[in-house]
Amino acid sequence: MYLLIFLNLICLICKGNRALEVIELKKISRFDIFMIVLPWILWYLTFDVLSSHFIYAMATSTSILGIISLTKKEVREKYKSCNVLCLLSSLGISIILYLVFYGGNIVSIKLGLEGEVLDVYGLVPKGLLSIFLLALIGVMEEAYWRGLLQQVIIEKDLKINWLFSAVFYGIVHSVSLNLILVIAAFIVGLFLSFTAKKLGLISSSIVHVTWIYLMFLKMLL
Repeated sequence: MYLLIFLNLICLICKGNRALEVIELKKISRFDIFMIVLPWILWYLTFDVLSSHFIYAMATSTSILGIISLTKKEVREKYKSCNVLCLLSSLGISIILYLVFYGGNIVSIKLGLEGEVLDVYGLVPKGLLSIFLLALIGVMEEAYWRGLLQQVIIEKDLKINWLFSAVFYGIVHSVSLNLILVIAAFIVGLFLSFTAKKLGLISSSIVHVTWIYLMFLKMLL
């Protein structure tokens, strides 16, 4: 009930009086509601209950979301082919995103938030297994966040702007109680949501995994 009220308020902001026409039981299924709530539960378990085994918990959580999402034909259809131009664009977006975070890291340190930044990096242990799991996390997150949530639930079922996917992606990280992580997730969400919208899920997956490696690889070897 409260979830439907929340979604109505979002639509009210976006479409005025048409909000109540959009969020009806026939418009949003129980599956949609379940898949909106599920990441909150999984992220809480990952960041709080199982934080000492973060990389494994996150790989498991994202795999659960990703596998469920990929059972939907609508999600699988979002994996458009990615030609050479698409690949180069994806790599370019990854580098831009990395530079944004490189600058943000400098600003965070100057603001005295170095501890929160180090907390984020400290979540990932060194080793080849982490390199594989980070790639898995990136691919599975795209299937859910930019595939099922953004392009199916938010845009198709709820008929609201794709930007809310990035907002939700940022807010769900609040369970970590790390402000830097919430802001970082929102920024990443904006880049990845835009990429998925314009170039498809293969491209956003490339961006996500490449960016993760640019951010963490030097710490893993």
